[in-house]
Amino acid sequence: MSRKPGKNKGKAQSSLTPDETTSPTSGTIPLRSELSVVVFGINTAGPTRAQLTDATHEMLFAKLGTICAVTASEFGGKLVNLPNGQKVLVFGVPVLKELDAERAVLAAQKILRIFKNDDSTFQAQLRCGIASGVGFVVPSEGPSLSPQDVSGKVFDEASLLEKNACGNTLLVSGNTRSLFRSNFEYRQVQLSDGAGIAFEVLQSIAPPSTTLPNARDKSLSAFAGRTNELKTLRLNWSAVKDKKPQLILIEGDPGIGKSRLIHTFLQKAGSDQALVLNFSGSVHHRRTPFFPVAQGLYSFLGLKGLQSPSLIGSVIQTLLVDLKLDTPRNNANLRAILKSGGLDSHPPREKISAEAPLQTLKDCFCQLSLIHPVVLVFEDAHWMDSSSLELIAYLADTLTKDRILTLVSTRPDPGASELADLADRTCRMQQLTREQTRFLASQLRPRDMTDAHFEHVIRKSDGIPLFLEELMNIAIDRGGDFFEERRETLIPASLRETLAARISHLGNDKELLLMASAIGGKFDQKLLTDIAGLPGKTVKKHLSVFQKSGLIFPSEEEEHQYEFKHGLVQDLAYQSIGPKVRKEFHARIASALTRDPENQPEVAAEVIAHHFEQAGNVAASLDYLEIAGLQAVRLAAHKDAGKHFKKALELARGIEGHQKRDNTISRFLLLLGPQMITNHGFASEEVQEVYSKARMLKRPQDRSSENLQMIWGLWGAHMVRADISFALELSADFLEIALQLQTALELAAGHYMTGVGAFYVGDLKGAERAFLAAVSDAERADFEDMVTNYSLDLGILARSYLCWCYALTNQPGKMQTVSDELERLASDSDHAFCQAFSSCFLATANNFCGKSEAAQRHALKAMELCGNQDFAQQAAQAAINLGRARFKSGDTSALPLMEKGLEDYLSTGAILARPYAEAWIAEALLQKNDAKGALIRLNDVKRFTDTTGEAYFDAELTRLSAVATANLHSAEHPQVRKLLEASVTMAKQTGAELHLNTATALLQDQPALKNPDKI
Repeated sequence: MSRKPGKNKGKAQSSLTPDETTSPTSGTIPLRSELSVVVFGINTAGPTRAQLTDATHEMLFAKLGTICAVTASEFGGKLVNLPNGQKVLVFGVPVLKELDAERAVLAAQKILRIFKNDDSTFQAQLRCGIASGVGFVVPSEGPSLSPQDVSGKVFDEASLLEKNACGNTLLVSGNTRSLFRSNFEYRQVQLSDGAGIAFEVLQSIAPPSTTLPNARDKSLSAFAGRTNELKTLRLNWSAVKDKKPQLILIEGDPGIGKSRLIHTFLQKAGSDQALVLNFSGSVHHRRTPFFPVAQGLYSFLGLKGLQSPSLIGSVIQTLLVDLKLDTPRNNANLRAILKSGGLDSHPPREKISAEAPLQTLKDCFCQLSLIHPVVLVFEDAHWMDSSSLELIAYLADTLTKDRILTLVSTRPDPGASELADLADRTCRMQQLTREQTRFLASQLRPRDMTDAHFEHVIRKSDGIPLFLEELMNIAIDRGGDFFEERRETLIPASLRETLAARISHLGNDKELLLMASAIGGKFDQKLLTDIAGLPGKTVKKHLSVFQKSGLIFPSEEEEHQYEFKHGLVQDLAYQSIGPKVRKEFHARIASALTRDPENQPEVAAEVIAHHFEQAGNVAASLDYLEIAGLQAVRLAAHKDAGKHFKKALELARGIEGHQKRDNTISRFLLLLGPQMITNHGFASEEVQEVYSKARMLKRPQDRSSENLQMIWGLWGAHMVRADISFALELSADFLEIALQLQTALELAAGHYMTGVGAFYVGDLKGAERAFLAAVSDAERADFEDMVTNYSLDLGILARSYLCWCYALTNQPGKMQTVSDELERLASDSDHAFCQAFSSCFLATANNFCGKSEAAQRHALKAMELCGNQDFAQQAAQAAINLGRARFKSGDTSALPLMEKGLEDYLSTGAILARPYAEAWIAEALLQKNDAKGALIRLNDVKRFTDTTGEAYFDAELTRLSAVATANLHSAEHPQVRKLLEASVTMAKQTGAELHLNTATALLQDQPALKNPDKI
C-alpha cells in the first residue's frame, strides 16, 4: 500500500460479484479448513471394559450419540459418527464463526454434565479433548453439510487430549485456549510421557448471544495519561473540519488503550455532531472480503443479525437516494459488500471483480461528510481482510477536500509499517508511566485492598491499562487469594491470544526466545549464547527477528543487553516451556553464571539462587541465598536480607535427612533473627517465634557462638516485654559462655546484656561498668560479624545506655562527652536502625536533664529515620520524647502527642519505656490541674514496676505521686511527706542523683519537716 496519489485508480478494486455465494466442495474429497474438534471417550468407573457386555457397551455409546446430536445442534456444531463408534463434534463447518472454540467448550461441558448426572445403574465417566487448528473434513452430499469424516493434525491432537483426560474432565489445547473470549476457568496440566502441556477447563461463563464481533463485550479500560495523543487527534480533527481529510494511525500493543483513546476522542467529536462509522477487524474473518465494513454498515443502517434480502435492498436504496447516489452500480456494489461480509457468507475460493466497490464506499462517505463531519474508525486493522485494507489505502489516496477523519488502530505487526506509510500522523502508544499507572490504579482500587497488594498490582501490570483493570476486577471478585495464583491465568484473553500468536509464528526459532524468558525480563546476549550453544552471529540474527516482531528491544542502559517488550511477553513465553525443559534451561543458566562469572554479566546472588532452585539443586540455591542475605546485611538492607533468609528456610524444610535439615534450618533461623529484630523490634511475636524455634533445635549443653545468638534473641524478646527476671538469667548464661570463649564479639554482647539488666533493676553504677566493658569489647570485635549475628552495632547501643546512666546519675560532663561521641559514630554509620536507636536515646537523656531544645532536635531526627524505615517501636519512643520536649518548652498541646506515642509503643509489645513515659504524662496532667488523673496513672505504673522489678525510675514516679497528693489535699498531708521520703530512699538505692536532688529539694520545702538529718 503506497501513499502515492492515484496509485489505485483504474485497477481492479475487489474480488467479488454481487450476490455471489460459494458452497463447499461436495463428494469425498477432504476439504482443508480451520476447525475446533471435540473428541469423546468413555472411562469406566467401576468394572473394566472386559467385564462389560456388548449390549451395555452399545447402550453407552448410543446414549452418548443421542446427547451429542442434541447438544451439537444447540451450539451450532456438527456430529461425526466415526466407524469405530467414536463421537466427534466439529465446529467451523460449513462456516467458520467467531466463537467456535468457545461453543465447542460449552457444548462439551454440557455433554459431560448430562452424562455425569444420569441416573442409570451403570456408572460411566466421559473423557473429552478439544483442539483447534487446521484439519480435513469430508462433507456429506445432503443439505445439512454435516461431515462424514474428520482427520488431520487437529483431530490427532484432540484424540491425544481425550486419552490423557481423567473421568469427567475436559482438556483443551493451547491453541483452543488462545481463542477464548469468555472467562473460562482453567489450570495447566502436564500430559503423560512428556507429551507436552494442556489446560483443564473447570467452569465458564456464557458467551455473547451472537457471533457479531461488535456484539462481544468490549468494555473499555479506564483512561489516564495520553495527553499528547489526544492533542494530536484534536489538532487533526480541526483540520478535518476545515475540509482537510486526515488519516491517523494508532499503533500499540493489545490492552495498551487504543480503543479507550478513540472513545475519549469521539466524546469530543460528538459535540461537533460528527457521524461515526465503526469497522472492527475479526480474528476469524481475515479471509472474508469486507467483513468489518459489512458489519459496520449493518450497524450504521440499523440492521441486526440475518435479514431478508428484500429488507436489505430497501434500506440500501433509501440510503443511496438520500445521498443522491442511487445508481444500479452503487446499489449492486453495496449489496455485494453486505452479502460478502455477512454472517452467512463463506470465504470465497474464487474472486471475480466487481465494478469499483471502493469508489461506491468512498462516494457514500463523501456525501455523508457534506451533512456532518465523518469519523471512520477501523479498529484492529491487523485482523482485517485484504479488501478492507485496500479501502483504507484507497481513501488515503483519493480523499481531497472532504470532512473525513480516518482512524486506524493496529498492533505493531509487520503490516503496521505499510499502514504508517499511508497515514498523515502516527500515534505510537507506549505503556503508562509509573505515576499514570498509580493514578489509574487508585481509581479502580477496591476498598479492602492492602497497600502491599496495591503496589503489587502496579508493578505487575507493566503500565498496560487493560491488564491493570483486569487485575483489579479479579481482586474485587476473589479478594487477596488471587495474588497467589499463577500469573498466566490472570492475563486477559485478548492479550494472551496475540502474544501467543507472535511467539507461535517464530516457528523453530522460538526455543531461543523461551531460553531468554527463563533468564528473566532482562537478559544478556553473551549469557544467552552460552546456554544455547549457538554461534554468536546466529543468536544475534534471531534476536533481530524477535526485535522486529515486537517481542524484545535492546536495553538503553547496557550494550548487548535486551529486555522483553513487557512482562506479559516474558511470562507467556516462560509458561509455554515444558517442566523438564524448563528445569534444564535453569540448570544451564546457573552453571554458566557460576562457572565463569568474570565473562558473564554481573548477577545478584539471589538470582543465581533462583536458577539453582528451579533446576532442582537445593543445596546450591541455599548457598547463594545465604550469600545474598549477608550482602544485604552489609548494606543495612535488613528487609531484603530477611526475605532471602525466609526463602532459604522454605527450601531447607524439604531437605532429606533429619540432622542435616535441622542444622540448616537452625542456621537460617539465626541469620533471620537479627533482621527480624531490626525490622520489627525485640518485642515482636515474629522475633520470639524465630528464636524459640532455633532454641528447640539446639542442645542445652551447646556452648557455641550459634547458641549464644539464640540466647541473644530470646533475651531481647523477654527484656523489652519487662520479663526482667528471666532476661537476667539468660544474660548471666550468655556472659558465662562468652567469658569461656573469650571472643571480643561475644564479650561485647554479654556485657551489653548485663548492663541493660542492671540499668532497669536500678543498679546504675553496675550498669555503667558493664556498658564501658561492652564499648571496649565492641571496638575489638569484627563489625560485619557483629551486624550479621546480632543485627546491631553494640558499641552504639552501649553508648546510648551510658548517656541515660550519666543523665540519671547527674554527671553532665561525662554525658556530654559520650553524647558527642555517640552522635559522631551514628552519623558515620550506615546502619539506619542504630541511627534511629541512638537518636531516641539522646532525646530521652536530654529530656531527663531538662534540655528541651536538644531533646526536640534528636526526637525529630529519630522520627525522620523511623519514617523512612518503618521502625515502629523507635518511632513511638521518638513521639513520646518530642511531646515531652514541647511540653517543657511551654506547649500545652503536647500531652496528646505523648499519650499517642505511648499507645503506639505499647502496641508493638514493648513496655520497658512505660515508667518514664507515664511520669511525663502525669506531670503534664498536673500542669493542667488534673491531679486525680495524674495520681491514677502513677499508682497504676507503680504497681507495674513492682511486678516487673523495673526500678530505675521509681524515685521520680514516687516524687510525682507526692506532688499529686499535695494538689489533691494539701502540702501538709502526712502522705506527702511519706512519699517524698520514699522517693529519696529509692534515689539513693539506685544512684539516681538527678532524682535524689529533686526529691530532696521538695522534702526540704515541706513545712512539717524540721530535721535535715532525716533526708
